[in-house]
Amino acid sequence: MSLDEKKLYVQGYGVLVAIRQLARLLSTPAKVGFYISVPDVLEIAESLGVPAMPRNDRQWFFEEVMKAALDMEKLDAFLEELTKLIDERAREVATYVNRYPRAGEYLRWSLERVEELKKRIRETARIYQGFLRLKKEYSQPR
Repeated sequence: MSLDEKKLYVQGYGVLVAIRQLARLLSTPAKVGFYISVPDVLEIAESLGVPAMPRNDRQWFFEEVMKAALDMEKLDAFLEELTKLIDERAREVATYVNRYPRAGEYLRWSLERVEELKKRIRETARIYQGFLRLKKEYSQPR
């Protein structure tokens, strides 16, 4: 295996690790700030033409959908749609925080976690873009 092939392999593995970490995060409402359901992710996948087969484990499903998007080179689009969903949910929570100030004290933690989640999504997208650059660079004939 050449050095170039090793770089590409390592970068691809990095994308898979980032996907696994993001799936774990998305499947834990206490870390995300709100619940992201299988139908939510399924709707995003179907809108992009990414094959998805719901199972009983949310983390596994989220990871498999993102891997399928990776294989189809649609991971960027998937992450963009996921970010839109998260922004929509954050707006809903912000509405409750503003409308019900006392209850809002207990909901602020949801909003605090949104930025951390979006940071993780951006990091996953950055790693994926690096992989695509290497893939394009090393797939061109020399």
